[in-house]
Amino acid sequence: MDGHPDKSLSQGKRMPSERLKKTIQSHYSRLLENKKLTARYGQKLMIAEIYRSIGEVETDVDGQRSAAQPPICVVEAGTGTGKTIAYLVAALPIAQALNKKVVIATATVALQEQVMFKDLPDLQRHSGMKFSYTLAKGRGRYLCLSKLDNVLKADSSQAAMLDLYGLALADPGQPDPALYQRMLEALADQSWQGDRDDWPQVLDEGVWRNVSVDHGQCSGNRCSNFSNCCFFRSRENLQKVDCIVANHDLVLADLNLGGGVILPDPADTLYIFDEAHHLPVKGTSHFSHFIRLRATGKWLEQIPLLLNRLLSDTGTKGSFPALIEKAGGAALAARAALNEHNALFEQFAAQADAGNGRGEVRQYTFRGGVIPDAMRELCHQLQRLFAEVQQSLDRLQESIKKAMEGDSGELPRQQAETWFPVLGSTLTRAQAAEQLWHSFARADPAGKAPLARWMSFADTGGEVEITVSSSPVLAAEALAAGLWNDCFAAILTSATLTALGNFDFLRMRAGLHEKTCYSRIASPFDYGRAASIRIPASGFDPADGEAHTRAIRTILPVILEPGEASLVLFSSRRQLQDVLAGLEPELAGKVLSQDDYSKQQLLDRHRDRIEAGQGSIIFGLASFTEGIDLPGNYCRHVVIAKIPFAVPNDPVEATLGEWVKSQGRNPFMEISVPEASMRLIQATGRLLRLESDTGLITILDERLLTRRYGQDILDSLPPYRRQVFEPRGLTRAAWRKLSADSIPRDDDAVLSG
Repeated sequence: MDGHPDKSLSQGKRMPSERLKKTIQSHYSRLLENKKLTARYGQKLMIAEIYRSIGEVETDVDGQRSAAQPPICVVEAGTGTGKTIAYLVAALPIAQALNKKVVIATATVALQEQVMFKDLPDLQRHSGMKFSYTLAKGRGRYLCLSKLDNVLKADSSQAAMLDLYGLALADPGQPDPALYQRMLEALADQSWQGDRDDWPQVLDEGVWRNVSVDHGQCSGNRCSNFSNCCFFRSRENLQKVDCIVANHDLVLADLNLGGGVILPDPADTLYIFDEAHHLPVKGTSHFSHFIRLRATGKWLEQIPLLLNRLLSDTGTKGSFPALIEKAGGAALAARAALNEHNALFEQFAAQADAGNGRGEVRQYTFRGGVIPDAMRELCHQLQRLFAEVQQSLDRLQESIKKAMEGDSGELPRQQAETWFPVLGSTLTRAQAAEQLWHSFARADPAGKAPLARWMSFADTGGEVEITVSSSPVLAAEALAAGLWNDCFAAILTSATLTALGNFDFLRMRAGLHEKTCYSRIASPFDYGRAASIRIPASGFDPADGEAHTRAIRTILPVILEPGEASLVLFSSRRQLQDVLAGLEPELAGKVLSQDDYSKQQLLDRHRDRIEAGQGSIIFGLASFTEGIDLPGNYCRHVVIAKIPFAVPNDPVEATLGEWVKSQGRNPFMEISVPEASMRLIQATGRLLRLESDTGLITILDERLLTRRYGQDILDSLPPYRRQVFEPRGLTRAAWRKLSADSIPRDDDAVLSG
């Protein structure tokens, strides 16, 4: 197979399966031979599962799938399976045979870089496969040539425009003419393609914002710089390659825009979602809305000032004056309504609970997502007012577009191009505000999951900023409508997709259709030989938070070896801080806390300490339960403070729980326990990263032994050896003896950075 689409295969109703199977097998065998590797059973099984699920999809004469629903393959592949190579070896030949694109979406930058800069080049070099690939980024990662032209104009009108941008965007960066000139020169000599991530120095957010745009600010092919546009050049390249590496957020953003705007058309795309357990949560956040009342009021006051600047450029003739007057009036009317009814929002502050562990933010969640009638009526009014702001700005923007196309003599094209992103930013903000008020004004459809609706109250400089928010409690319906119904095919994979031993939790959250194929592939690790999991028999019940914190503070000096590498994971920042504050100085000096360093800085310091033989202890929160690799001697002991249940005051989880309960179901057993099970699997997975790794996991939560659900959670974990210990009177010597008797050690484990 030459690696290029075979048109003859995509014009029939079904691909010749034997030829395709042999192609996949040949590439895999050649990869193993050239890299001198032994075939992994789990990897071979995953390749077979992907082929079985999507390799024989029927298509019509136009190459579109015949079935109403796309084939979806869900594979939970345990650590060490080699899932990236498996899905690449299987999916790329299938997509090429059907003349489709492959879009690989990851949840983290680390995995995205691994796929882009390690796995794909490695596969291309050793497998004999011929394919092209590139990295996809959002519009905001690329420089806008028109805005660069504007900021380089050193005249008084340009200074006014920079001021004007400040009205539209909070905290703009100070213009740096020398920096922008270097950017222009780098573009001219083609040493830089306008990608923010490729600029040799880190760029301040405000400085970059002056020369970048979002979707609403971009005028597309109307722009005089369109033919040389950095973003559209990169997007054009996406249509030419076989494989695109993106992330979950970019895929969801593209779907929000209708699909096929940034990435290829979903109907012509085979999606691979790696780290797929993140997709339902990211999906929920992409369909959420919020508005800050005080900041929005100030922004509405600035709109007439902004439009007066436009009026000074356009003059008093033509259609612009009437459009400007209408838009300014609509903004002031919306501002007046916010001012008039602010007390209605403020009254909920007295009923708000602490929104975080430090009490800096108070939060009020509307029970079941239902808001009072008086507030609903106000939200209807605000929606109408913000819709008028949006519509009037949209009509103004259309006039700007006509000026850019040369269809209007009211505004010179150059001025129109300068104004377009400014109005675009304002229009985007008005649309977002209208959507928020619409989400509060509408009633939730009967029988379907409601929206979560809540308000947050934060003290800022002596004033209270009220943030009004809404979010779907499940992304299932949105994902089904925008992704699963439209894509050609999809693969979802991760080391953790099941909860309590089944895929029900993922199915509910992600909205996967009934014909989805599911498969679990066990890790090649010998968990029982490599590690023990220990649980205290008593004295560690998180129901009493203060007593639990004291117990952790007391036991850590006993169970942690100061000369080794340990990872201690907390579900609460307050508990992390309280435990650390109560440790003796000698042990506390070994601790690297997530509160004190960036993740990369912390991991680098930790590795340096271990390599110097000093020992090191990491104190981390939820972000350290996945996505970090500490193989061999870099991590010998993982301590987990408690079962990682979701925080009880999360508005989305609380509203979802209330809805499930209203249907006569048990939200704790249906949502909280499965979710905690998945999180605990991820947390314990920090210990064994290589087949040669060994060590210990300690979970300081007796509920695993004393609660009925505890056994279910324990049974969902990999088959580590289990031990129960009695913490009362436990000495360091007794703990060491227990460890020496039960934990195999591999002192020759390779240190790897």
